[in-house]
Amino acid sequence: MYKYLSFFGILFLLFSACSESVETRLELEYPFSVFGIINPKADTHAVRIFEIKQNIALVHPDPIDANVTTTRMHDGQTFTWRDSVIQLGDGDYRHVYWSEFNAAGAETYHLKVTRSDGAQTEAITTIPPPVTLKVLEPDTLIPGQALMPLLIEGAPPTLPRIDVEYVLVGLDASGINPIFRPVVLNYQGLTTPDPDGFLLNIDLQEDYRSIFKLFDADDDVSTTIIELREMNVTVHIGDSEWISPVGFFDEDFLVEPGAFSNVTNGFGYFGSGYTESISFRPPLALLRRTGFYIPGGE
Repeated sequence: MYKYLSFFGILFLLFSACSESVETRLELEYPFSVFGIINPKADTHAVRIFEIKQNIALVHPDPIDANVTTTRMHDGQTFTWRDSVIQLGDGDYRHVYWSEFNAAGAETYHLKVTRSDGAQTEAITTIPPPVTLKVLEPDTLIPGQALMPLLIEGAPPTLPRIDVEYVLVGLDASGINPIFRPVVLNYQGLTTPDPDGFLLNIDLQEDYRSIFKLFDADDDVSTTIIELREMNVTVHIGDSEWISPVGFFDEDFLVEPGAFSNVTNGFGYFGSGYTESISFRPPLALLRRTGFYIPGGE
């Protein structure tokens, strides 16, 4: 089972994309790079536009030569995106275009970024349909197992990331004062097909062992007590092209130009997606098998 402690979001790519160390990989005849998504749960969307020029390391706050529009394919309605300039902590700039409109599942959008000389970069995305998260009743009678089942009900095209957050209470290094420590494990790629969607079995025993190792390696906390207060699961639902070429979302790899792209006459990624979240606490019968501390020996 492959899990790692990390965080990935398309916003990382949106604001930090285009490493200065990969100039030789760029097709400089392309006019633009594009990074962004349409989120059907939001009314405002953002896309980061980058001009590909001879000196790709410089991004100025001055307006760039780009007209950005998106057309909703089923009715032909076109939305114009406006430029905004964001300055990063290192002093560099990003041109992030934004537009206000509502999108729904199964709608297809055609993005066009056009330069004044007619050169154009474009991408197409179809909004993924809605899903519902349902906590299922675990089987607490299977010896040696502590699996917490979660049903992702619906037909998501891709599930690029699933974050399982453990909200924990432990003790500080003195073993006296309580401290809160959330730990997030990535369950991407660990679902199995189900007649109603996809089934995710959260392995509480294995996760406890991973959490114990983290606590044990931290000089500021004790491993005497590790109590689970709550679990929060966030499922990322992506469009049909949101599939990493390396099988999982390694931001250090995907941030490199050309590594992950659905853009025509350019590079980058313009897609669609959203997240669904649910919170719960596993039943005590399951927690007793895990190693998590149970107050009062309940």
